[in-house]
Amino acid sequence: MRFGTGRMTGHSTTGTAGTAGSGGTRASRRTLAAAVLAAAAAVASACTIPTTPPSSVLPQPAGRGIDPTSVVAPSAGCETGPGLSPGRSTISLAWQGLARRAVLDVPNPVPAVAPVLVSLHPFSVGAEGWESYSALAAQATARGYVVLTPTGSDPGPRWAVPGGLATGVDDIGFVNRLLDDLEDRGCIDRNRQFAAGFSAGAAMAQALSCTVPWRFRAVAGSGGTNLTELCPASPPTDVMVLHGSADPIAPLTGSEVIFAPPLGLPLASVVANNAARAGCGPTPVVDQRAPTVQVSTYQGCGDHRVEYWSLQGSGHTWAGTPGLLDLFAGPTNTDISATDVVLDFFDTTPA
Repeated sequence: MRFGTGRMTGHSTTGTAGTAGSGGTRASRRTLAAAVLAAAAAVASACTIPTTPPSSVLPQPAGRGIDPTSVVAPSAGCETGPGLSPGRSTISLAWQGLARRAVLDVPNPVPAVAPVLVSLHPFSVGAEGWESYSALAAQATARGYVVLTPTGSDPGPRWAVPGGLATGVDDIGFVNRLLDDLEDRGCIDRNRQFAAGFSAGAAMAQALSCTVPWRFRAVAGSGGTNLTELCPASPPTDVMVLHGSADPIAPLTGSEVIFAPPLGLPLASVVANNAARAGCGPTPVVDQRAPTVQVSTYQGCGDHRVEYWSLQGSGHTWAGTPGLLDLFAGPTNTDISATDVVLDFFDTTPA
């Protein structure tokens, strides 16, 4: 059972970014709860499903991605692009013959050279429902980030990740194309691009860290970084992993439910893989940040950071946003806000 898993042709303004109202939040939580029930109902008829190939690092095109020789790396759009307008708009993009879309949130005022956050939804919820549940874009734009919240591919929407359901869709290429077009249109800091997600979105954030580490300075995932393949040969990125110790959907030991691949890996192997990629020592410093939040920070990682936030007693939810989902996916941690700590992690990422 799982929550998880071109060319810009135009955009239309739909309003200014802001915190979702209580009605939208309740609706999104009902949608999340329905997704759990739908997944459970499908388990009985499941069978062996083809999976996507293991991850490999994609080549870095000239003028894209992190520039290690400079603190700030302005994108091409800083000189030649039409610029970005504050507020919320919808991006339409043709990718692999399919009509794809994303929501773009731009802060007001627009930063001179803006950092970017890619916000990744869980299985079957979609961009709007995910934002209503997490308020990640609203909070990130308040901190000066340009936020892309793309919608995943069918069946779902979900994210096609290494080891996941083989649908023939290149979602990693789709996200890269969104970022390429954004860099060409606006003034973006190529050295400060981030990705964060929950459940299937967490798997996608981890997969982006594995396949395009030259683009993402840091990624964060909650309740799903163990729903994609390991990538021991990939260069490092900064990584924050959050996971409920009582998660029934993506358990710490790895899922044994045959519904939609990938079957979950043991979370410890994912954290260890991220730490090894960064050259960290094997033993973290453990800090009890709150009564139910234990943070393991790896040491000796050079210029990188790897953190594992254990949400003790929590289920398959986004910390800080309790609701109907708790009835099916376990309790939500309320000692922290996942949105706040993820953005704090990105804010403090070294240049």
